[in-house]
Amino acid sequence: MDTPPRNASLLLAVSLALGVSADSLLRTLPPGVNYSLWLIFLIAALALLAHRLDHPLAGGWKLVAASSALCALSLSWRDSPILSLFNVAGAIGGCALIAIRTGRRELRESTFFELAYGMLVHVAHSTAGAGFLIAREVLSGRGEEKSGKRAIPSLLRGLAVAVPFLLLFGSLFAAADASFEHLVSRLFDFDLSSIFLHLVVTGSVAWVVAGFLRGSLIAEEVPPPATLRESFLSLGIIEIGLLLGLIDALFLLFVVLQVPYLFGGATTVTATASLTYANYARRGFFELTGVACCTIMTLLLADWILRKDSRRNKILFHSLAGVNLLLLGAIMASAWQRLLLYQEAYGLTEARLYAAAALTGMGLVAVWFALSVLAGRRGRFAFGAIIAAYAVMLTLDVINPDALIARIDLTRSSEGKPVDPGYLATLSADATPELIAGLPLVQARDGALISRELIRRNAGKSAPDLRTWNFSRARASARVQEHMDSLVASRNAIFPTP
Repeated sequence: MDTPPRNASLLLAVSLALGVSADSLLRTLPPGVNYSLWLIFLIAALALLAHRLDHPLAGGWKLVAASSALCALSLSWRDSPILSLFNVAGAIGGCALIAIRTGRRELRESTFFELAYGMLVHVAHSTAGAGFLIAREVLSGRGEEKSGKRAIPSLLRGLAVAVPFLLLFGSLFAAADASFEHLVSRLFDFDLSSIFLHLVVTGSVAWVVAGFLRGSLIAEEVPPPATLRESFLSLGIIEIGLLLGLIDALFLLFVVLQVPYLFGGATTVTATASLTYANYARRGFFELTGVACCTIMTLLLADWILRKDSRRNKILFHSLAGVNLLLLGAIMASAWQRLLLYQEAYGLTEARLYAAAALTGMGLVAVWFALSVLAGRRGRFAFGAIIAAYAVMLTLDVINPDALIARIDLTRSSEGKPVDPGYLATLSADATPELIAGLPLVQARDGALISRELIRRNAGKSAPDLRTWNFSRARASARVQEHMDSLVASRNAIFPTP
């Protein structure tokens, strides 16, 4: 593909700027406003370059870009490590999605296969694309652009000639004048290992970004194969019907067995021999969440490989899939009931809360599957499922999981139910205001453990780096300082300092 060198040079300049900003911002932990800014820069750079190069992005990209930007901003809002991981993945994944090239004008119509293929192409471009950008699209101009082609080697030769003379005259001046020698020594008094690290970070990020931008905006598009299913993965309604029919029968058997627990609740669990809350809830909830995920994947695969060569086959498939979704709803209700029983007996944890969020996401995806795939609009399913995932992630940012866990467990303590103060003390700064407010609700020893950990986290802290500023951490530090006297008193009541 013939690309004007000025366009390639623009991509390289933007990539270098993102590499330099990454070195300045991202090498400082923990993540905060630094990560938010850099990810916003990346998203904005892609959108602006697409406009500058007159490269239209696929329809629907604005919604994904907005969701990606909100994930990036959440890194300077919430402190939870798990949430931060999700938000980074959402921001980078969204940036890749809005630049994906599937051969369609509408991102909303792309299938999961096309999106997955596009992601693999992104990885290939990000790995090696910068080399092609430099070798083929910057150094190999044509016609009237040959003067630009000769400029770079000429500059390099000029530097090679000038450096020895600069070293010669500089050393003579340094020997002749003490002040000049002092100036030179100060200019060249640097840490080589530190400079090398800066160059590695800047160069690595710039290389990946340059390859990504080239693949997204100016490289020749490589559309995904269109005949994969027809070639060897196509099955008829007998095979698919047998698969879904047997799965429906298995689901129905499980649902029938769950009816007493769904309607009997805690009484039925405690009345059943050899069955405890832990055996019933902990053993079942995560597995049923996995069932929900696998069910959607199975139905989507079945729809993809089914030969829809008659209207009767479509009706039969939609009927079996619809029954499967209804039974899945009952199974998900069982999973929710197990979570509520488990939370009532043992409290809430991050693992349980995030599994509940995953179950909620699967529920949204199941509903969307019925509204899109079973309604004959299979092409819209992938985009809707991605938006559902963003909706769940951003909802988690809003509800503040660590604070919710602390609030629920501390309320349990005020009701005389057992809590794990050691676990509560490990929660991120998102939970600190709730922990401080709930200290009067817990027993003295539990409060002392929590107070000791909060004091330890904030003891001897120097002025924070503005690049790592985070709203939750700043608020938590302020709350601890505000209540330091009561926290020290609570700690010393059980753990007196020498």
